[in-house]
Amino acid sequence: MWSADLLDQLEFYWNVHFRPRLGGLTDDEYLWEPAAGAWSLRPGPGGALDLESVQPEPPLPPVTTIAWRAMHVGRDVLGKRARAFFDPGAADADMYSALHWPAPLPGTADGALALLDEAYELWRSGVAALDDETMLRPLGPRGGPYADDSMAKLVLHVNREVMAHGAEICLLRDLYRARADQRDPVVAAALRGDAGAVAAALGDGAGDGASAVVVRPSLAAEAAGLHHWDVVRVLAAAGAPVDGALHYAAGAGALDVVKLLVERGADVSEQDDRHQLDPAGWADFFHHPDVAAYLRG
Repeated sequence: MWSADLLDQLEFYWNVHFRPRLGGLTDDEYLWEPAAGAWSLRPGPGGALDLESVQPEPPLPPVTTIAWRAMHVGRDVLGKRARAFFDPGAADADMYSALHWPAPLPGTADGALALLDEAYELWRSGVAALDDETMLRPLGPRGGPYADDSMAKLVLHVNREVMAHGAEICLLRDLYRARADQRDPVVAAALRGDAGAVAAALGDGAGDGASAVVVRPSLAAEAAGLHHWDVVRVLAAAGAPVDGALHYAAGAGALDVVKLLVERGADVSEQDDRHQLDPAGWADFFHHPDVAAYLRG
């Protein structure tokens, strides 16, 4: 059934791309305002948090926070529509009505993730029960101004909305992380590939060694993933953890770095989380037989 294909599109995006990217979301990041005048969650007339907005919309809406985007997706895109169309006890109102999701919006990251998961499951399970014939029926009064459109058109619209807002949330997470990375001289230098600055920061105590060794144990692997081999050498010499770096060096065919990491205690039998391959397996996949032979030897 093609209705199953429509649902599969959303499920794949949610489970593979979007939801895993929300892991570790903090309250500070959730409410971070990336620009002056950003729209976020603000107390409404009754004191409960709600999405900041005006009607009609301005010609160029402001930048929004992760909180704004996430709650728009959770409550408005998924939640209200799921209850409007799939809840037998739903209020007699169109899919935009606040009656379908009267609960206040959460001001914490954990609360937001719980709301997103609840709303997604309500929508997903509702769509999963639709057959092709039902998909082609008009929405009716609960569709509001789109009453004559089919459920299939709404499902396609929801897929697009979730993917569009989800991509913006992921970009905001990238920007927040990049901003935080610049606060530590070791991390900042490592990620831009400046091995000399990494060595200097570690040597003069500017980074206190903590960034590479304790606070950011993945830093050597991140540098290896970016092919910043001189940085990997400096971090390894400083005693930074090298877990994960060996896979990237093997996949890139950087045999000298592979040898250095093995000498520093990198585990040649470690398997990565995504492909369940050891470093030699990465060397095989990316066509570096000399590296694979060394690792197996």
